[in-house]
Amino acid sequence: MSTLSTKDNIMNEYTQKRGLYEHLSASVLQITEGLMKKEGIKYASAMFRIKDSGSLSEKIHRKGDKYKSLSDITDIGGVRIITYYADDVDRVAELIEREFKVDKENSIDKRKTLEPNVFGYLSLHYVICLDDRRAALPEYENLEDLKIEVQIRSILQHSWAEMEHDMGYKSNIEVPKEIVRDFSRLAGLLEIADKEFQEIRQKISNYKREVSEKIRKEEQDEEIKLDAVSLQILLETDKDVLALNQAIADGTGNIIDLNGAYSQEILNYCQWLGITTVGDIKRLLEQKTDLALGLAKGILKENDDGVVGKTIGLFYLCYAKLLTECPEERWVDYFIENNIGIADENLDFVEELSELYKKFREEKER
Repeated sequence: MSTLSTKDNIMNEYTQKRGLYEHLSASVLQITEGLMKKEGIKYASAMFRIKDSGSLSEKIHRKGDKYKSLSDITDIGGVRIITYYADDVDRVAELIEREFKVDKENSIDKRKTLEPNVFGYLSLHYVICLDDRRAALPEYENLEDLKIEVQIRSILQHSWAEMEHDMGYKSNIEVPKEIVRDFSRLAGLLEIADKEFQEIRQKISNYKREVSEKIRKEEQDEEIKLDAVSLQILLETDKDVLALNQAIADGTGNIIDLNGAYSQEILNYCQWLGITTVGDIKRLLEQKTDLALGLAKGILKENDDGVVGKTIGLFYLCYAKLLTECPEERWVDYFIENNIGIADENLDFVEELSELYKKFREEKER
């Protein structure tokens, strides 16, 4: 059989099975994304693609007699997972090996094939198909014999591959030696950056664990700096913070958005008021919870949108500290310097806060 007729047969088979490859690729992507979510693996992007007919035709022509049928070509369909960190490539790889059949012969870990004294493109390429359990399911009918490629790489490895591709750089013999050195130096820098990001992530993880343990044991509160990490732990675990939030929600007819992100602007408000440690927050809770709750009830009952965030208690504790510990002439400055509200309305709002505070004191004196 001539090369031309073989190519025609492959292209005809591609036309017939393209939809199956697309179904398989989309399914593998969906399964993998679900597994990564379950395992808590955050990733930069995940996508699938199908090789178009022009690209396939060119590949068959370029490879000569290598391919006898469509099944010999393992990258008709493909899934690409881009992780934030290089070590997450291995975590995703474990999922792939556990959940699918891996064609070891046609798979390649380019991170291991590169010579130790050479820098270059790093990526993990698997050729996979459905395992017997999934292949037997009705939704995967006719997909059991199809193979696709799964590429896993970090975002910095992906950056290198994209730049390399954009510049048309394929091998050391295609460009002058000084440019090869430039490429190698850049690749080396990206590898170093990958490792540095991993180390930073580990340090942050260790710091979170240490702070969480100290807050849980209520140790060294005065030494724990109020930052994004300690604030998040307080908002999620401190019983007094949670109780104030719930009291505000109950007292104003709102619900607390427990899944929502908290605004880090609250750290700026705390900084302005001199609230710099976990101990400062604990003292505020002991001394000003009643006032914070009273202010919230007076304001939110008229401006209620039905939902309050996890920082609502701390937000009103800041108001309570402002009213009780800062001179009146500085009250408006708090709003202006922290970009809170609309400038023309700040004075009216401060007056409203002042009236609520006055009412609160009068009730306390009775």
